[in-house]
This record gives sequence, C-alpha cells and structure tokens, in this order.
Amino acid sequence: MVFKPITLFMKNLIKAIACTTCFMLSTFSYANDFYAQQKEANHKADYVYVQVDESPVYLDGLEGLEKLMKENLKYPKNALENNIVGLIHLDFIVEKDGSLSDISITRNVKGSGLGEEAKRLLSLAKKWKSGVKNGEKVRVNRRLNITFSLENNNPDLKIKLFSPPLPENLDVVYKLNHNQAEPAKGFKEFEGFLNNNLQYPTGALNKDLEKVVLVSFVVDKEGSLTDIKVLRPGGFGFDEEITRLLALSRKWVSGSINEIPVRSSKTMAFKFTSFKTVEISEPLKK
Repeated sequence: MVFKPITLFMKNLIKAIACTTCFMLSTFSYANDFYAQQKEANHKADYVYVQVDESPVYLDGLEGLEKLMKENLKYPKNALENNIVGLIHLDFIVEKDGSLSDISITRNVKGSGLGEEAKRLLSLAKKWKSGVKNGEKVRVNRRLNITFSLENNNPDLKIKLFSPPLPENLDVVYKLNHNQAEPAKGFKEFEGFLNNNLQYPTGALNKDLEKVVLVSFVVDKEGSLTDIKVLRPGGFGFDEEITRLLALSRKWVSGSINEIPVRSSKTMAFKFTSFKTVEISEPLKK
C-alpha cells in the first residue's frame, strides 16, 4: 500500500521530465531554425551583386554624371604643375536606397592626387536608382573609369561606367573587397575556437609577452584554409602555433562573386597576449 503513491509519483515525475525535455528540444530546434533563418536574411541583406536584373543608374544619366564631375573638378596642383594625366578606377556599391558606399580606388596614378580627386567627385553623385534582382532592391558593385587629361593645360575628364568582371577562371585567387570569406559562425566564435585549441608555446610561457603575427592564407571554394604564410613573424614559437591553429580550423564560408564561390586571399593579424590567449587583431569583426 505504501509503494503505490510513490510509484504514481514517479510516473508523474517521469512524464513531467519527458515533457520538459521535449519542450527544451523543441525550443532548441526552433532557436537553431531561427538562427539559420536570421543568418540567411543577414546574408541577403549584406550581399553585393555584380549581375542583376535591373542595373543601378545615375538618374541624370552618364552624361549628367560626367557633367557634375567636370563642373566640380579641382585638378590636383601637383598633377597640374607636372602635366600628369592618367586613368583612375573606382569600385563602389550602389546601396538599396540609391546611396553610394565603399568607394575605393582600385587603379591610381601614384603621387598624383588624381585618385583622391576622383573619389571626391564620385561622392558628390547622390542621385542613383538602385539595382533590382528577383524583384527586390539589392546592393550592387559597379566600377567607374575616369580618364583625366590636360588639353592645352585645360583640365578635363571622361568617364565610363561598367560592371566589374565575373570570375572566368575559378582556380585564380581573388582579392575581394566584398563578400569576403569568413568563419561559418563568425569571428567571435572563431576566436573562441583558437583559444580552445591553443597550445601556448613553451618558449613564451615564462615571459610577459605581447606579440602580433601577421598571416596570409587562401580560402578555397569549399571553405578550407590553404597556403598559410607568416608575413610578419612574432617569434617565440607563435608563428608555428598560429599556422597550426589555422590549419586545424573548421571550414569557412568561401568568398564569392555574384554568388559564385571563388578562391580568395585573406590577411589577418593575431595577437598573443600576456594572459596566454590569442586575439584576432585585424580585421575587427562583430
């Protein structure tokens, strides 16, 4: 008679534990699904395309853009005095709202100031219509060629706007400005992985050291890290340890051009601290 209530209690307890476990597993699964959906949404929001259904355009046309740049041209003094002319390439992003971002000089005439002037002029061009892909506004990468000239000492320029080339040879290692390769779960998690697997060099254990090691590597199309090279050594065994850790790394999300995975180069700095840890020094990522 004594054991019946206990048995009933145990049955109810087991049921309660089972229900709680099911709830926790369901919640965990939901959280994972939500995380995956959020990550995909962030990817779509941040992704920079090259080919789109509707290309971004300057609202006053290419002639209007050239006119704007000519009217605001301030030919660099050094280039003017030394009769320096040349071709400048600017890569930039047309955002979903038509604004421009990430204007970068990808070809310059060294020491002329022409690249910087080209960048300033393009930043004045605020009236863009955004690009569209699959019925949605998207971020689009474009390239502007600006040819500076001095005809009879009169400053002038001509422009051409076009799409950066898509990857023709997937075995080439690309240096990407956009859609770069990164750890699958982000840089913070990757830094945790490095420290969880860190074998602090014995040659540095009894020393209060702060050393930064600069490393380059290639992330292949499948996300594996290859061709790991120390560009700026730290000594004391740190170079060998960071090389070992990178070779041990889980696969990354590969870099891509218009959603085509490519091999891409990456350069990062890793700081070995006096607390016997390693930090990602460059780039600073969320």
